[in-house]
Amino acid sequence: MLAVGGCAQQRHVPPLAELYRDVAPPESTPVLIVIPGAFGSRLRHRTTGEEIWPGSNLSLIFDNYRDIELKIDPRTLEPVVGDVEPSGLFVQGLGRDFYGAILRTLENIGGYRLGSLQNPPDSYDRTYYIYDYDWRLGNVAIARGLHEFIEGIAEIRHDPGLQVDILAHSNGGLLARYYARYGTQDVLTTQPVVSSLGGSSRIRRLLLVGTPNLGSMQAVLSHVRGEEIGLRHIPVEVVATCPGVPQLMPHPGQNWLVNLRGEPIELDVYDIETWRQLRWSIFSDEAANRIARYSGSRRAAEAHKEVLQAFLARSLERGRLFHESLSATARPDEPRPYVFGGDCEPTISRLVIERDGQMYHGHERAQDIRNPIPGMDYKALINEPGDTVVTRSSLMGLPRPGELENVKPLALSHSVFLCESHQTLTANFSFQDNLLYTLLHHREE
Repeated sequence: MLAVGGCAQQRHVPPLAELYRDVAPPESTPVLIVIPGAFGSRLRHRTTGEEIWPGSNLSLIFDNYRDIELKIDPRTLEPVVGDVEPSGLFVQGLGRDFYGAILRTLENIGGYRLGSLQNPPDSYDRTYYIYDYDWRLGNVAIARGLHEFIEGIAEIRHDPGLQVDILAHSNGGLLARYYARYGTQDVLTTQPVVSSLGGSSRIRRLLLVGTPNLGSMQAVLSHVRGEEIGLRHIPVEVVATCPGVPQLMPHPGQNWLVNLRGEPIELDVYDIETWRQLRWSIFSDEAANRIARYSGSRRAAEAHKEVLQAFLARSLERGRLFHESLSATARPDEPRPYVFGGDCEPTISRLVIERDGQMYHGHERAQDIRNPIPGMDYKALINEPGDTVVTRSSLMGLPRPGELENVKPLALSHSVFLCESHQTLTANFSFQDNLLYTLLHHREE
């Protein structure tokens, strides 16, 4: 979710320049790759240069977001990208600095300079690269792009044994974990899943910032009421064309839906029939009306809905398999991630469902419940500690008590908790201090 930023509270600025004046020589520091989260890369038309995401602040606030809708091949049910390409980092917008602060710290304090595949470095100074990607796609496709990106760096640096550090925010961490474990393989079509360590030999350290290792309810909400952007929402029927969104949903088997008494409801978030039964996402009347309005004819609208439903069913199943692939038993030589995240903000971990005639309302806020049961603490029922998007348990890959009993906790190298929201984690000074120490001073034992 992107929200308009208000006045920030003044903070003490630590003397990072003094703390990191004497560090390892540049040639001993591996290449760093920065991977943004979903919505963190700009998108444009290759032929015209016209930007479709994010565009101007006015576009972010008032657009209908139809330009980012993916076309779907009705025969293969594959997304059709067309001539859209990533075109750099979405650094700031709507009064928020998403990545500018961390890039300035890497350059001004850490001594890194931005590298490019198009312009090979003239020396082996401390270098970072930004892997921008089409976040509308699934993480397998994006992980394949990451593989090509890293191999390209190895080629221009004439370093066949290249190892990199990866700094990945939010969904960037999930795709990086997939790359480390499976490389370019698509294992979302076969079971059982066995780690191949496809990309691990290329990774020295994997640093995850606000990564939903057990999923996030934000991805569910984007299908329930659309993805909040400024004053509007990306419509659910547009979200449904993005196959990567279900790969961010809560891990299969998690308690994501409860009734007014707080009792779990046994509905599978990855089953298309759940969405049809609840009349959520593309099955809502509002979505049907918009599809009819934009399709031009009733016949075209019905054909589009049929393809969209089949595509969403496929995306949901691949979302399930994506989580299961990352939950497969890790091999001993698989890189153990460092995780950084927030745990001071109430963060949605489940919805309270309330029926009103033929309608089902999934409440994300306690005050929206129309007929609350006296004595129920709905705020505590809905929320857990987190960063407003990712709960602490998901960040840590640590299943909640009584859930996911066959899923082992994520094996970590180190964890750091901050009092920061999801979108501003990388601007946090404590995070930057810990990051620089890990990159420039800390050595594996």
